[in-house]
Amino acid sequence: MEPTVFHIQKGNLVKMKDPGAFGRGDCYLVDAFPKLYIWVGPNSSVDEKFLAAAEAVFKDTALKGHADIDHIDGGQEPEEFKALFDDFRLTDEDTAGILKKVQLATHEYKLWRVHREGDDTFFAEVPVEKSSLKSDDVFVLDTWEDIFVWRGTGASAREKFDGTMIARRYDAERVGVQEIELIEEGQEPEEFLKAFE
Repeated sequence: MEPTVFHIQKGNLVKMKDPGAFGRGDCYLVDAFPKLYIWVGPNSSVDEKFLAAAEAVFKDTALKGHADIDHIDGGQEPEEFKALFDDFRLTDEDTAGILKKVQLATHEYKLWRVHREGDDTFFAEVPVEKSSLKSDDVFVLDTWEDIFVWRGTGASAREKFDGTMIARRYDAERVGVQEIELIEEGQEPEEFLKAFE
């Protein structure tokens, strides 16, 4: 029986219909219980690598820590891994990541929505407008000098955790030193509100 393979696509885990094909520009989570494999393509982006590792930890937590997590670099698969698939092969596939490199010249503000649906966390860019902020979600605002994590009153603890993790990873993608500031809904500082004017 072939394992279940999930492809990291724009912050989502997507179940693969053809579980033997691995794109060099992507990351995958392979559930071959009791083993979990994180397969990292040699051309994958920082955010994809981060999300694959985070999802493996989340799945392991759901399994109450009983899974054995192995990290595999694409192109250096051990035989035991290849043997899991009827038709293992590498492809040149590369799905766009969620963290685009921010151009130094533009300094444009970015707002990301972090929300949970069932067992999955989704990250999506939304317009930098006050109306985008919803109480039941978490939002990450990048104003170039600072990165704010706005936490709605109805957001779950998991959304707050994921929002902070994404802010840290986003920060790691950027040049220079940004401060990450956690903001609770209703306690927004002046500099945060100014970004929406």
